Amino acid sequence: MNKKNIVKVSLLIVIVMFLGVVSYSSKIANPFVGLKGLIQISIGKEKVEKISDKPLRYISKSYEDFTTYMKSQGYTVEQFGRGFQLQKDAESKLLVSEGFMGMFEIFSE
Repeated sequence: MNKKNIVKVSLLIVIVMFLGVVSYSSKIANPFVGLKGLIQISIGKEKVEKISDKPLRYISKSYEDFTTYMKSQGYTVEQFGRGFQLQKDAESKLLVSEGFMGMFEIFSE
């Protein structure tokens, strides 16, 4: 094997490992969904991004950002540890927070 092929294979292995870590950490089988949310929250102006509908998932940098965002969407938010009860009219949701990549939080139904 020549040096170019070794570099290509090494780079491919690193990329696959990174996508595996993103998938495992976000608990989403498709790593590109978590990666997309990660990029949007890192580069964009928004502090909270919806990353999937079924199951409902949001990504945020902190509990406070998530709570503020949901209140701005018209929800009443009650926090119970890592759980968040969202109430809006007759609609009620329970989202649970999990750490993501050590710097972010994913809120999942």
